[in-house]
Amino acid sequence: MPSADIRNRRSFLDVSGTPGSFFGADRTAEATWFVAIFIFALFAAGFLVRVWGISKFHYWDEWVYLQDAQVICCGKINYSELDFRPPLLSVIFAGVFLFWRSVYVACITTAILNALAPVFLYFAGTKSVGRIPAAIASVLLAFAPFFVGVFPDGFASDDTGNSLLTDSPSLTMLILGLWLLLRALERPTALRFFCAGISLALCILMRFGAIPSVAMLLLLPLISPSRWKALLASVGGVAAGLAPYLLWSRLNFGGFLSTLRSAWSHVEGPVEPRTYFLHNAATVFTPVAIAGLLLCLVYQLSLLRERFVRGSGVLRSVTDSRQSAIRVFLWLWLAAGLLFFSLMPHKEPRYILPLAPPVLLLAGSGLALFAALPSRALRVTGAMCVAAALLLVFLPLRERFRTPFINLGISDEELASRLLQSSVPAGASLWMSFNYPVFAFYTNLPIQELSDVGPALYEDMKKVPPGDVLIVYREAENPSQSDIAWVDASGRFKRIVEYPSLVIYCSVGSPKQGAR
Repeated sequence: MPSADIRNRRSFLDVSGTPGSFFGADRTAEATWFVAIFIFALFAAGFLVRVWGISKFHYWDEWVYLQDAQVICCGKINYSELDFRPPLLSVIFAGVFLFWRSVYVACITTAILNALAPVFLYFAGTKSVGRIPAAIASVLLAFAPFFVGVFPDGFASDDTGNSLLTDSPSLTMLILGLWLLLRALERPTALRFFCAGISLALCILMRFGAIPSVAMLLLLPLISPSRWKALLASVGGVAAGLAPYLLWSRLNFGGFLSTLRSAWSHVEGPVEPRTYFLHNAATVFTPVAIAGLLLCLVYQLSLLRERFVRGSGVLRSVTDSRQSAIRVFLWLWLAAGLLFFSLMPHKEPRYILPLAPPVLLLAGSGLALFAALPSRALRVTGAMCVAAALLLVFLPLRERFRTPFINLGISDEELASRLLQSSVPAGASLWMSFNYPVFAFYTNLPIQELSDVGPALYEDMKKVPPGDVLIVYREAENPSQSDIAWVDASGRFKRIVEYPSLVIYCSVGSPKQGAR
């Protein structure tokens, strides 16, 4: 007969570790309504905190996806990075732009995509770690400050809430793929695994950097009784989802993998230490999630010790066996993913977003241990402590609501683009070394790229034909030099108009007599 300790450990699996156990074996209509209300509230609140503060002020890469969307939907040919950027986010924007071409609408679209991630994580969690851990994990993903785009002072990171980058939408697609794979494991059919593979292909098309995470998820079909059939169907779904894009790449750029290779060659930035992500883990996932992760690790190690040291088993069914295999997979995903991202030379906080599913699901399992406490009073107390800890880490979200719902400000680039679009001859080109995607988006004028800094930049400036426009930012890429001063001294350009952050020149050709 199993020991009392083992029976207590079973109680946790019964309460929170198996699908459908949040309300007991037979879910009532009231329980179903409760889940529906929770999911709706999770999405609505998650969307609100992400959409709040939308604006037209964005960064380089964000403007690229907007411009590529116009290339797709509207036939713009003045600038494109579709030869090395993933296409799916731009395709979605293009579909939206057919009805309303607005930066604000693009922000709302990404906020919707990002708010769906906690919902899918809840669905995936109910099929892997149980309803209570799934609820905790989904709430963490919905409201943890980093995932919303609220960062502590001094923490450098691109936005994640309504950012127009692909990181967060790719996370949504990744979690969708995880959920579909877990559904397929419950009721294995080739079609279910194939559909899961399609969703993983969409994840790759959203962000090429998701390929390692997709490769990890393709280990899940091996848990199925018909493992090779399931794996083949899943890989077939990925291949079918990628095939049209790879064919397009072959027809337009000369190779099926040309865009993928080109994307990898554009990855650049400062080299960070290998402990970078460990150092920032608490900021990204919150201290509460890290504590839950450690609790889960300690609990599961102690459970393994009971099983293998005492020789007592706790798995009583095929379902229990599958759930244990999924938990092992989550730990493997976390360990392998952390190793991979730590070995990357260039690192940014958002790069670790693909590890959110295993981290938060396991953290939810650890924080849900209160459900295994022996008395109702202790369980209620534990639940209140977890709720209080979550509220504490969510407090920084107040900063989001202290800003206007919509930032109606207009950037210097937009103002300058209006002038250029109305006054520059159609045959002229815009030359610049920085932020050219935004001018490509707001104008129809051809964009010419200059070198970033140094002598190469100044040599490129000398090649600007007469009549073309040069755009120079007051703050140079290299703080030790002044691009404005060089242009003014060259005698090759005439100032047209000035803005707080940039100056627009017209090329007049050869320098004046005596000019350098």
